Amino acid sequence: MKVTPTVMDRVLSEPRTEQPPNSPDGAGAPRTEPAATNAAANLAQNWWKIGDATVLLVWICITNFTIRYHEKWADEAQAWLIARDLDLRTIWFHELRYEGTPGVWHTILWVAQHVFHARYSAIGYIGLAFATSGLAFMLLKAPFPRPLRWMLAFTYFMVYQYAVIARHYTLFPLFAFAAAHFLSDLERPERITLVLVLLANLTTHGSILAICFGIAYALRILKAWPTLNGGTRRRFVLCVGVMLLTFLCLFIVLKPPPDVEALNSTQKMTHQIMVGYFLNAISGPFFDYALPSAIFLFLAGLWCLWRKEFLVFFLPLLLLIPFYVYVRGWPHQQGTIFLAVIAAIWIAWPKNGEQKSFSQQERLAYNGMIALLACLFAYQAWDAAVIIKHDYKFPYSGAEDAANYLKSVQADRGPIFGYLYGSVGVQAYFDHNILANYPTAYFHHSTTSLAAKLDSDELKAANPEYLLVPSWSDPDRAYRELYRPMMDGLGYTLVHVSDGYLLTKRGWKDRQVYFIFRRVTP
Repeated sequence: MKVTPTVMDRVLSEPRTEQPPNSPDGAGAPRTEPAATNAAANLAQNWWKIGDATVLLVWICITNFTIRYHEKWADEAQAWLIARDLDLRTIWFHELRYEGTPGVWHTILWVAQHVFHARYSAIGYIGLAFATSGLAFMLLKAPFPRPLRWMLAFTYFMVYQYAVIARHYTLFPLFAFAAAHFLSDLERPERITLVLVLLANLTTHGSILAICFGIAYALRILKAWPTLNGGTRRRFVLCVGVMLLTFLCLFIVLKPPPDVEALNSTQKMTHQIMVGYFLNAISGPFFDYALPSAIFLFLAGLWCLWRKEFLVFFLPLLLLIPFYVYVRGWPHQQGTIFLAVIAAIWIAWPKNGEQKSFSQQERLAYNGMIALLACLFAYQAWDAAVIIKHDYKFPYSGAEDAANYLKSVQADRGPIFGYLYGSVGVQAYFDHNILANYPTAYFHHSTTSLAAKLDSDELKAANPEYLLVPSWSDPDRAYRELYRPMMDGLGYTLVHVSDGYLLTKRGWKDRQVYFIFRRVTP
């Protein structure tokens, strides 16, 4: 006989999924605490996002203000003129080997001019757009506590050197930080490959950092190889091929010809010079003095070693610092070392929730690293504040003022002779080549261009009305001892001086003065 279960039988036989409201453990009571906790967490998260947006807005206001008062110098003008006057094929397969740098930035400027018809005044804002992208990526994705991220935003290289100065370095933070972010993504190797390809084609320093991060990522993949599926393995092999092809193409594009200027330099690299550049590579990116900077690097290295990420910290330093010494790097290139170290610390930073399981000693090391970075970022923010003040008060370059003067007297309607690399800073303010003794508006870095120096016989034969003479090394002495005696003898007089200073943090590295002479005798 089949017995139909009653409703009570079914209720008693089913597993109980909840307790009655008055159960002793209170499990059945309404759980208001988790809801309140989630609401508080969401509110806090919203405030953090508001803080991020505020930092980004303040940062944009500061950089935009500085760009308005920044006089562009020759390095900014050179890339602009190359992109303006050459087609992409000539840029990539001829001129870049004389520039000694890959062509992502030149390609961006080429598109801006030939597709969107941008004027030279837009170059600062083009660079700012990419710098803003790098900053936004850092604010959203960096693993550091938010106060540290906000401090990092206003450090010298982030808010000034790689944001206001419109060169390819404005893209460096975006690519370096994106590489650090994607380094732990082993399931999608195509993401970091795309970033590393762009980084490698940005600057030679970027190529070095791309090699370092590529090696670190490959070692991670090989270690996890048994756990990866077939599709991921195939994509990784394809990505390796893409990276190898990228560096092969870079070698072909950048292989210097025999007449390139840098290979024919007569200045010898003495032991004293090498030591000086080495100390600059240690101190300049961090605390400006060798000892505190070395202490910072030592402690940061210990941190990465403890976090088992010493390779991504040590390998970039091992390659970038000797390269800086070899090429006799300029202060603005020190930021590549700074960003490489920050990216390594990014990679080594504890993941979400990992801090909760720290021991007391690990917690102490974690807090110590936060304090160390806070000291570095605060110091660099002070450097940034000083140079922004100086860029507002002093001319960064005399190029713009010299161009304005030449326009005011309509000097470009007659023959003008110009000399040395610095002349390109003035050329960019005109839509054509204004110098009769130069075949191109940009400066071609070959031994033939090096001959374009003051030549009294050439001046007597051509007899141009105006002369544009840049001077970056002790211009006062150069004028007294060289230019004035020569010009007096040739019948030229000084009619205008445009002063400038290549600013570096709390000082300046070189003057950027332009002397303009006019012929006074027939």
